[in-house]
Amino acid sequence: MSTDVSTPSAADESELWDLETLAGARKLGDWMFEQFAPLVRGRAVEVGAGIGTFSERMLAHGVDDALLIEPEAPCAARLEERFGARPNVAVSRDLIPGSPALDAWAGSVDFLLCQNVLEHIADERDAVGAMAEALAPGGALGLLVPAHPWLFGNLDRRFGHERRYTRDHLRGVIEGSGLRVERLYSFNMLGVAGWIVNRQRRNPSIDARALRAYELLLPPFRALERRRTPPFGLSLVVHARKPA
Repeated sequence: MSTDVSTPSAADESELWDLETLAGARKLGDWMFEQFAPLVRGRAVEVGAGIGTFSERMLAHGVDDALLIEPEAPCAARLEERFGARPNVAVSRDLIPGSPALDAWAGSVDFLLCQNVLEHIADERDAVGAMAEALAPGGALGLLVPAHPWLFGNLDRRFGHERRYTRDHLRGVIEGSGLRVERLYSFNMLGVAGWIVNRQRRNPSIDARALRAYELLLPPFRALERRRTPPFGLSLVVHARKPA
């Protein structure tokens, strides 16, 4: 585990602000977590836990033990402050792939969550392979990644995205790790319009006022997507499982 306690940079502070702004979007957060709630159980890992926005939901859902992996020092420090006193929670500052903490849990994880993280990792195939190795037989992987390479723009660059995904590419990465894809579907059609507008800006960012407006519009779109999977969306969601 890293012991980096350096003063946060401007980039670090910007990332924290973005994560805290997103954490305040409770309706969006609940909707995102809803995509994976049926899979959450037992021994769980979150890769790229950020400041714990979804870790808290996962723990409240009743997991037995949790490993929260977050390599960014300011975010990891926030996780340690928030969850460090809980005996069933471990926080690691490792990178994926190559995480000793994740390797120590090899073959024992019932559920692994990775949201808006895989697109940051250059070696995506080894990263998913490491996640697959961590899963117990029958264990589930929940992934959420940005969709549509044609949407790639300044906001992706600001966030450090390596790519946006097509269904075929994402399926190939997951199945190449030996996992079985159970569901792969589009998510968050409403978010596409806002992303298109934002990506054209010279200095794109997560705007708190725009996020509040998005939350006001979200309930009918959420209800619609519950009834019927949209033909496109800002993200792709995957449920995959390790063969028993």
